[in-house]
Amino acid sequence: MEKKVIVTLAATLLLFIFLNFVFVNFMGVPFLPVAITGHVVNDTGIVQIFVLGTYNVYIYSPENRSYNFSKWDAYILPLNVSADFALEPMNGWKYSLYDLRHSVYIENDTFFSPNSSITAVRWENLLTVFALSDGGEWYNSSVVFYVDVNNSAPLIGNITEPIFVCEGESLDYRFNVTDIDEEDLVGDISPKNPFYLSLYERNGTFSFFDIVSGVLDKDDVGSYVESVSAVDPWDAIDSRDVDVEVIEINNVPILENIGAQTVYLMGENSSFYFIVNVSDIEDGVTGDGSFEFNLTWSGNENLFGVGLNDGVMNYSPVVGHEGRVYSLQICVEDNALDFVHQNISLCSPRDGDSEIVCDNFSLTVTDQNRPPEILNFSPTSSVFEINGTLNVGYSAGVYDADGTIPDIDWYVDGVLKEHNENVSTDSFVSNFGCEVSGAHSVRIVTSDGLLNDSQSWSVSVNEVACSLPSSGGGGGGGGGESCVENWFCEDWKVCQNVERSFVSEILSLEDYSVAKESCFQNKEEDERFCGFQITSCYDLNNCSRVKPLVARPYEKRFCYFTENPGCFDGVTNCHDGACELLVDCGGPCSACATCSDGKQNQGEEDVDCGGPCPFMCEPEVPFVMISSVLTLIAIILIIIILLVLLKLFLSWKR
Repeated sequence: MEKKVIVTLAATLLLFIFLNFVFVNFMGVPFLPVAITGHVVNDTGIVQIFVLGTYNVYIYSPENRSYNFSKWDAYILPLNVSADFALEPMNGWKYSLYDLRHSVYIENDTFFSPNSSITAVRWENLLTVFALSDGGEWYNSSVVFYVDVNNSAPLIGNITEPIFVCEGESLDYRFNVTDIDEEDLVGDISPKNPFYLSLYERNGTFSFFDIVSGVLDKDDVGSYVESVSAVDPWDAIDSRDVDVEVIEINNVPILENIGAQTVYLMGENSSFYFIVNVSDIEDGVTGDGSFEFNLTWSGNENLFGVGLNDGVMNYSPVVGHEGRVYSLQICVEDNALDFVHQNISLCSPRDGDSEIVCDNFSLTVTDQNRPPEILNFSPTSSVFEINGTLNVGYSAGVYDADGTIPDIDWYVDGVLKEHNENVSTDSFVSNFGCEVSGAHSVRIVTSDGLLNDSQSWSVSVNEVACSLPSSGGGGGGGGGESCVENWFCEDWKVCQNVERSFVSEILSLEDYSVAKESCFQNKEEDERFCGFQITSCYDLNNCSRVKPLVARPYEKRFCYFTENPGCFDGVTNCHDGACELLVDCGGPCSACATCSDGKQNQGEEDVDCGGPCPFMCEPEVPFVMISSVLTLIAIILIIIILLVLLKLFLSWKR
């Protein structure tokens, strides 16, 4: 019974839907009116459903794939397109080409005709094609394709040789390397120390490298032949030998300040005996007798002189000399260089001649000496707390009742930081620097040579973390944050076997474990080939921080161990004091093949052109063409000779 009822209701519902459809579509009214309480509302309408067609633009060429070209070709590709709708007859097509590698439009809204061509760019291209329908609407489609070109070797740019640098200076010589593949290049220089190579900047096809050094000293003077190289990720390389000359200079002698001196007329300290302390890189020290000394008096008193070569001043005052402050100047002259480099003028003001340095000092002769005094010092509080990187200023005035202008010396933690002469007031700035904390001191001492006065400040320093500064700064008393490490490392040493080194106690257990783990990570678990090598790294800025701002490079690394490494073992390794650049070439081995070595090698089509080189070889003139030209020239010469002979014969016959 229930099934019959359900079936009946379903049939009735279907009949109602069918009749309503017929009435609406053929009579324009619904099968049953809509009844609303109080009113009867009749409404009619037509519902239309439109299925809109899609407008498609098709790009048949270029396709979403890579296209291979020669590095010297124009990257021309056919541009074949169509659309499945009626087009505007005039200016119906345009396209844009976007260089994805460099984020720039090569073409933008450029009109074209189908089945023409476009010139692409190397690497990734985004092509968007637009079609204008006859209804005035633009529709588009896009494709990404890749232009692939064989790798080219980098080329080192012009380097002016020799490169000159003066003793006492640092070398910073910049040169460029061109790589049309725009790849990250690795630079190297051999041998290393005192010169190193660093990457300064990469911009498109250019990479800029610096040949750098620390401050060069007397031991670095001389000529060097340095091999600089640049290698791309595919081991394509260019290298060049560069001459560097370190020019010797005559360094200025260092004369120790004498400062204020006091001597009594009689009794203790009634004699003034002083040896002028001089040191010089070329000529040694005072006791070597290599200097000439000269003493002058501002008032021409000439109460005593100085030893010409030993720098000794010896004086005992007599009655009538007391109660005065004398002003004197001591000068010392060293010797000229035995050999002066022809380019010494580059090291101006040094010229290789002898150098003279002087020092002014005062001598007070008294029969009753009184100590100098420190007046009006600042900060007035002798105990305070600061952050380590804060610049703190100190100042003071000094006075001596005997008329002497006493010396003023500033000390930080017992270390002399600044010496002053012939000034009655002075100021000093202290900065303890980052990562410094605890109790510290700043002290001023004033002296007339015999008696002195002092003032101290106890400073509690709060530690401040170091950070890499964008520019230097800092005071005269501390390290501040102005020095940032500039690390460079020597060549890696010969690869040593990890297992043997551990057995021989060259490696500690900790280093052995680290080395084994490094071999494992480099997929070299066989102990016969598991090796390590070391190097030494230096901070060319000599910041001498306990905790460097720039971390020291790791001075050990994994290497593939081989017995008796050399230039014919098929492995890129280090030996004979240097490291190979590529397999068995560069460094201690013969130079690697390059596109600038004047040889046809490494698959070049001709000398330094074609193949892996960025230069196209000039097309050869066919032999047949050369023969034809030579034949024509020969015929012309024969005709000229015959005409000359004929003319001579006719003139002789007459």
